[in-house]
Amino acid sequence: MWILSVFVIYLVVLAAIGVYCMRFNRTLEDFVLGGRRMGVWVTAISAQASDMSAWLLVGLPGAAYLGGLSAIWLLVGCSLGIIFNWVVIAPRLRRESERYGSLTIPDYLASRYSGGRIPMVRITAVAIILLGYATYIASQFVGAGKVFETTFSNVETHWGMLSISYHSGMLIGVGIILLYTIMGGFMAVSWTDLAQGMLMVLTVVILPLVGLVGLGGLAVLGDKLTAFDPDILSVGGRFNKDLGAIISTSGLGFWIGVLMKNMSYGPGYPGQPHILVRFMALKDPKKMRQAAVIGIVWSILSMAGAIAVGLVGRAMLGYMPDEERVMPALALKLMHPAIAGMMIAGAVAAMMSTVDSQLLVAASAVEQDIYIRLFGGKAHGRSAVWIGRITILALGAAALPIAWTGPNVLDKVLDAWGILGAGLGPVITMGLLTKRANRYGAIAGMIAGVSVVYFWKSIAPFVGLENLLDNGAIPGFTLNLILLWTVSLITGGSNVNDGQDSSGM
Repeated sequence: MWILSVFVIYLVVLAAIGVYCMRFNRTLEDFVLGGRRMGVWVTAISAQASDMSAWLLVGLPGAAYLGGLSAIWLLVGCSLGIIFNWVVIAPRLRRESERYGSLTIPDYLASRYSGGRIPMVRITAVAIILLGYATYIASQFVGAGKVFETTFSNVETHWGMLSISYHSGMLIGVGIILLYTIMGGFMAVSWTDLAQGMLMVLTVVILPLVGLVGLGGLAVLGDKLTAFDPDILSVGGRFNKDLGAIISTSGLGFWIGVLMKNMSYGPGYPGQPHILVRFMALKDPKKMRQAAVIGIVWSILSMAGAIAVGLVGRAMLGYMPDEERVMPALALKLMHPAIAGMMIAGAVAAMMSTVDSQLLVAASAVEQDIYIRLFGGKAHGRSAVWIGRITILALGAAALPIAWTGPNVLDKVLDAWGILGAGLGPVITMGLLTKRANRYGAIAGMIAGVSVVYFWKSIAPFVGLENLLDNGAIPGFTLNLILLWTVSLITGGSNVNDGQDSSGM
């Protein structure tokens, strides 16, 4: 009963934030960027909380539970991408998006690569966002369903026993997210992400520490883990599903595997619109460095804690048929029900902090880049806000069928991350760093990058990489970058728009 009460209070608070923030949504810029008046802490924590998603408290602990300490390479790859985003992308994107008056990432790309009458850059960017987010949003719905089912499968209440199934839990989580996102827009999303980000980091720091005390210290943890599998503490280990054990590797093959697989998250960071819009919304560009320090520290601490949750969970819980349920199961075992309720709320918070951002970014792209820019819609003031709200509702409903069968969260996140990173990352990066990239190179690169990721399972056997790469993120990113640069040089270089026009190709 304690768990349920705390959980309900948490969800009510989120909904209340959405209701409160409704008053601030007077214009389209308010709804999609918070009027560019976000503070340092809100910008920093909300950017990284929207990044981590259910992957942080569901997928990453599960990866550490199965693969042991080798999950640390995911931390390294992500950390490099996060640092690059804050140091290289964030200050430039904040400055350039304001100069062009861009409210969305496709809006910025259309402005940067303008110069023709056919808006192919904008159309391609919007298509990539919708394709990537259909899978990404669904993966977060899956995380919500798993957490609710694990937590509330058999809870005693004043009215009898409560049992929430995977599908019921998913629908509850989706309903709350849609409520506060539709009502509060970017400001509600950012403030709820700040609260959820703090809850997430506290969960992954406190939970493994309590587990370590319960086990008797690091030495006991190590003994229990190596008794399960001698290679579980090897940074070169890799879980083999066929053998049901960790295989330790080394040498050139290991390092190729690390760079091509475990660190594949890193290059995708400049292509994630739900993170990038936070940079665009910071009120004072001079405080970007301060925000960067906060965001980077939060991310590294959170990922390290999530890996520790998986390792402690393996030692304390033993075998679990679904490794992605390790965090809520460990919280239920170790903590007072009220505290466990808050920690499990943190898992749902991780999912919510990403879904709300992605729904808002996708809705903004449909409204700003399709309805207004392409079709000449004249939505102004509150009517523009309501168009965004209806789009959010439609996108949430569209993602449900993908999530209904309950696929693996980490696998789906990797697929979506690859589509966005390989499709948008190079054109955003090169657009900010050089004037030599043009619209022809951008279009060729975006289409090629997404195609490689989308059809990777068919391509990989022909190039001998089916056992090395789970997705085509790195090959897609590389091909996008190569085509962007070579096609731009062949077709004459720069299409940089130095004015305020964002209606070009």
